[in-house]
Amino acid sequence: MLIATVVVLAGLLAVAVLSQRRDYRLGGVMVLPLLAIYTFRELFSPVVFVLATGASFAVLWGLREYTLTHGRRLFLASVVVGAVASLIVTFALSSLFPERIDYQHAEIVGSIFPGIAAYNFMRVDPDHRRRDLAATIVTYLLLVALGTVSLVALSGFKTGLPAFLYLPTSDVVSTLSLQPVGEPAARVVPEWLTVALLLLDVALYEFVRARYDLRLAGVILVPLLAVFSVRFGMSAFAYVLGATAVFAIISIVHWVTLLYGRNLLAIGLVSGLLFGVGIGTLTGASAPGIVVFFIGIFTGIGAYNLHRTAPRNRTASIRLSAGLFVIFYVVLLAFVDPPTSAFAHPPNLLYAVAGTVVLGLAGLTVCRLERSIPDGQAFARESVFASADVDGASITDSPLIATEGEQS
Repeated sequence: MLIATVVVLAGLLAVAVLSQRRDYRLGGVMVLPLLAIYTFRELFSPVVFVLATGASFAVLWGLREYTLTHGRRLFLASVVVGAVASLIVTFALSSLFPERIDYQHAEIVGSIFPGIAAYNFMRVDPDHRRRDLAATIVTYLLLVALGTVSLVALSGFKTGLPAFLYLPTSDVVSTLSLQPVGEPAARVVPEWLTVALLLLDVALYEFVRARYDLRLAGVILVPLLAVFSVRFGMSAFAYVLGATAVFAIISIVHWVTLLYGRNLLAIGLVSGLLFGVGIGTLTGASAPGIVVFFIGIFTGIGAYNLHRTAPRNRTASIRLSAGLFVIFYVVLLAFVDPPTSAFAHPPNLLYAVAGTVVLGLAGLTVCRLERSIPDGQAFARESVFASADVDGASITDSPLIATEGEQS
């Protein structure tokens, strides 16, 4: 886990510097560091990533050239296409190389990062795309080189942290003949269920954002946190504690330095990763390394998204995110047989009451948000279009409201 953290920190630093000094996008803040980690875990990950990114870019280009789709809808289309394409490509590769990759256990399946990379690449000026692509490839290779040298140099060195890249299931261990550490943890949640929850969460996230102009914890953060809680019961508590601390750090840094955007996100991710190392130090080998590692990343993302949310909407964001976590976790318990280390296992009255309270608060928040949406007719009557002195104009002519035929 220590080497994975170092590689990601180096990647965040490289992306932040190149973005600030040279205006490179490099696929996104977290794309290259996590791609390097995926590569160590499964050597076919770069092939899956490139093909899925290419599919997403082709769809984005077609939508932009032949439709009126733009902005957030393009991003969503890219994320969905990338996730589905990664599943298809991995299935094809597992059929060709069954001994090298298994689509049922491949961690890059359903990943949103190919879609994010394609969307960022599309936003680069066409004259600068080759330069950005070259910088992306060079940065990725340097991160892989850093990780490889670190893995070889520290092989056999005990850090006291949960094993992650040195697990026997990591391809880099067998490829470089390294000494494996720890025992692989069995997959509890099937891949199809994880992907289904991710796609559902993307739809719910965008619905809440479009209808209420409200950000939730993250595009895929809530369902993955539920999946991790099935494997490691302290995941949710660790996330809440870490996100609170990182939110305070981000707020202080923003207030003192006025940093924002990608740079402030990078600070949040660095703080979250260091928090993950602290959790790993406390839990030791008893916790799954992959879970602790990604909890650190999630704390940075969740805290940054909460910071971007308007202060008056933050309570609503927290309540709805917590309500979705409860719903997703109940769905998971209905389909899988949780181990003894899972969250709220065995279930009891206290957990049931707590979940009911969370869902109740989320429901009240939805009702309040629904009441806050202005009535279309009343809004149109107060508009400049209704008060304009135009012959033959009526309230139904206002472009701010839709007629019954348009609504259907």
